[in-house]
Amino acid sequence: MIVTETKLREALTKSLDNSVWKKEGKNDKVRKFDETLDIIVNLRDIDIKNPAHKLNSEFLLPHQITTPEQFKLCFFTKEDQLVAAKEYPNVDVCDIDALNDLNKKDAKTKKKFVRTYDSFIARMDLMRDVAKVLGRNLGQAGKMPKPMPKGYGVVNPNDKVEDIVANFMRRIIVQTKRAPIVQTKFGRKSMDFDKNWENLDALMKFLEGHLPNGYSNVKSIILKTTMGQAVHVEEGELRRAKKGGRR
Repeated sequence: MIVTETKLREALTKSLDNSVWKKEGKNDKVRKFDETLDIIVNLRDIDIKNPAHKLNSEFLLPHQITTPEQFKLCFFTKEDQLVAAKEYPNVDVCDIDALNDLNKKDAKTKKKFVRTYDSFIARMDLMRDVAKVLGRNLGQAGKMPKPMPKGYGVVNPNDKVEDIVANFMRRIIVQTKRAPIVQTKFGRKSMDFDKNWENLDALMKFLEGHLPNGYSNVKSIILKTTMGQAVHVEEGELRRAKKGGRR
């Protein structure tokens, strides 16, 4: 697929317009919650059974799309990091003693614990204990903390908590599961258009660089808000596409 900045911008504008429900003779209806901006990328010529083709990475958007009120984190840590993490209202801390207590619980309790949180962060020197106690549950839920370069969930003892939490406010998951499709969020309706665009542009460049054949592996792209009508990104003209980037 020929992906151009012009067509992406047009689709983004239209998807935001479509978030407002309009009907002749009726007042425009604006949803009462802050909708996310979502992207669906259908892929082609991809064998997702091939580990080299399968996507499963975390990506940091340029701009934050989640607020502390919208996101619940669990941080497996200790010492100074534990003290600092307690200052954040959306972060629950879990030290080695709490892990040992969890280890005594039944499978149902562990599963419920994992469901409580959107994401998990683990200090590197506690990962062995985390895997021992909750590895199966975290793996099944797709919430196992990932180390660099695949993710940002495994941190060093000297990493600053403020930077760790800030990363998770910008973090999204880019993956293909059982089908050659990438579906994730990249913005919010309440955000400035330019920030939404910069997030979308950065995500598309990330995808281009991580697909085996770049945009040649893209079949179609759809943008939409949570409740809005889907907008298909139109294909650009071949003469505008140059190897190594969009024009």
